[in-house]
Amino acid sequence: MSEQPIPSSEKGPRVRRWFALPAVMAAVFIVCAAVGGLGYFEHTPAERTCVSCHEIAASYAQSTNSVHRDVSCKECHGHSADSMHAVRENFKRVFYHLTKTHHDNIRLSEEQQIRIMQACCDCHEREFAHWQKSGHGTNYAGIFMDEKHNRTEQMADQCLLCHGMFFEGKMADMVTPLNTKGPWSFKKPETATRPVIPCLVCHQLHAPGQPFKRPTTPEAGATTNPPAFRRDILAFYVRQEKTHFAADDLSVPKIVEQGRPVKVSSDPRQRLCMQCHAPNAYGEAGTGDDRTPRGVHEGISCVACHSPHSNDARASCAMCHPARQSCGLDVITMDTTFRSHASKHNIHTVRCLDCHPAGVPHRAPQDTSGSVLPMIENAPSKLP
Repeated sequence: MSEQPIPSSEKGPRVRRWFALPAVMAAVFIVCAAVGGLGYFEHTPAERTCVSCHEIAASYAQSTNSVHRDVSCKECHGHSADSMHAVRENFKRVFYHLTKTHHDNIRLSEEQQIRIMQACCDCHEREFAHWQKSGHGTNYAGIFMDEKHNRTEQMADQCLLCHGMFFEGKMADMVTPLNTKGPWSFKKPETATRPVIPCLVCHQLHAPGQPFKRPTTPEAGATTNPPAFRRDILAFYVRQEKTHFAADDLSVPKIVEQGRPVKVSSDPRQRLCMQCHAPNAYGEAGTGDDRTPRGVHEGISCVACHSPHSNDARASCAMCHPARQSCGLDVITMDTTFRSHASKHNIHTVRCLDCHPAGVPHRAPQDTSGSVLPMIENAPSKLP
């Protein structure tokens, strides 16, 4: 009995099914490989995943000697299962690994910097809360959409040295138009809410050092003396160099006032502050955004008055000035810039003669009983 030929109308579906089977199997294989790969990445030590790439080995070696040595890489850099962003970044790293010949310039993008900042607040809740309420906790809109400032000074690339260190591009890539007329807007609306000074501007996570332990005594932040130990985690990120410089390695700036050298604190934390709160190219005190203490407060450190993360200085006066002064004045209630920007007694520049125009009294001596003798009124003095 001869075999009956298959009608042409029935060949099409069978052929399509045979061609579809390999595609389905390939799709199943890709899904299984992806799920298995993610599972392997999540539950395998970093030494066998991330660090197996030679591009990451140097960064990992630094982290093992850092203050965060006991923290898993994934706690800061994220888990692949956390979001599609992490999955996309991992595939991007593989692509760059296969297509680029040089891998010594791996750096975090601004978006990645912000994601790491979110991880910072999981452990450093108090510091993060203080930073959010401070002037440093502002966003791009707070800086670059300030109409009064924009009409006074035109925005330029130089602004990004302190406001937007991690921004990937130039000022023309962020704001339009670049003039003093406006109206101004961001080229990418999502830029407006990004933090302009995130944690990694002043902190280097892979810096060498011992894990930090909170002291049992009050922190030495309210003194004029610098810390007795080196902490490289405190470092300034230089946009031009795309790297951090430890605060201890920054030079003490030379500040002058009408040709007179101004005594500047050697506290490394102040050197960090002065990278942005700096005078003009001539080092003239009070120019630019310089707030170097002069007058009665000359030589003390910024952090003698300002808390490191909140920048709050409201409680600082009482640390050095008792509530009852020999002159009967409560310095906390004086019209310093702590209370009013229109003050005639700027806390950064207030001098003895501002309150004693007729002459500065000599410091009152003490007798053996500890009682304070009367001050010599209107005694001449060479104090500033």
